[in-house]
Amino acid sequence: MLLKIFSVIAPVFICAGIGFAWGRMGRPFDTRMVGALALNLGMPCLAFSALTKLKVSPEAFAEMAGAYALVLACFLVVGLICITVMKLPAHTYLPVFTSSNTGNMGLPLCLFAFGPEGLALGICIFVLSSLFSFTVGWSIYAGRVAADVFYNNPLIYAVAVALVFMTTGTEPPVWLANTTRLMGGLAIPLMLISLGVAISNMRAAGAGRIIIVCVIKLCAGFSVGYGIATLLGFEGAARGALIIEAAMPVAVHNYMFAQRFNRNTADTASMILISTVISLATLPFLMLVVL
Repeated sequence: MLLKIFSVIAPVFICAGIGFAWGRMGRPFDTRMVGALALNLGMPCLAFSALTKLKVSPEAFAEMAGAYALVLACFLVVGLICITVMKLPAHTYLPVFTSSNTGNMGLPLCLFAFGPEGLALGICIFVLSSLFSFTVGWSIYAGRVAADVFYNNPLIYAVAVALVFMTTGTEPPVWLANTTRLMGGLAIPLMLISLGVAISNMRAAGAGRIIIVCVIKLCAGFSVGYGIATLLGFEGAARGALIIEAAMPVAVHNYMFAQRFNRNTADTASMILISTVISLATLPFLMLVVL
């Protein structure tokens, strides 16, 4: 069991560690370009390839989306209670409860722990999480409603096309399957290396308050994921993927949102850094539970 846990978390540590070392050495790294490649090209191709290649039914896909919608609803409640009790500004602190790192960290863990089926279910959660973050989360940071992500996000179109193949029971042309598999291979390594570079450039500030928020977020994530998976009777890859994704730390793109709308970037960077460090330290326990 320990060897299996190590085989799951080692690639995450190694890839993120490469990015961290790269950033600390001051080597050039265009985060915006790499992020755009991973999110706008790599992830759509990976989603299409994984969903069309695997035997994950549309019903299972919808079931997982519904389960994670419940997770997000619980996150909103926990976040509202936390910011009310601690008297924290909603525009900086509320999105970090609902926006988890389901991509950079969650997808590799789902893949390494449960193989292709885990990756497909993790992608389902990542799609829903991204939609929520780039609409509701973006709107909280901006102070206005933002819905343009629905027609500006390539991931939506890739999943929609994949669902057509899934529901009709047909396979995509060989050239399309090979191309998306090749391009999709970019996504996870790029996201993990980008995560390491981003962490290497962040500094923690106001650690006392931030640590409390991060501990609440991570404990709530694991508890909510475990509770809903148990309540819905999930087993195997479905149970593991839901718990893993729900227990992930604060997503890195929150820092981009905070910069964009002139929110408290120092606190946001601290929450990303500290929650990620805590999450990495507790990964063996998380893997022990889901495996």
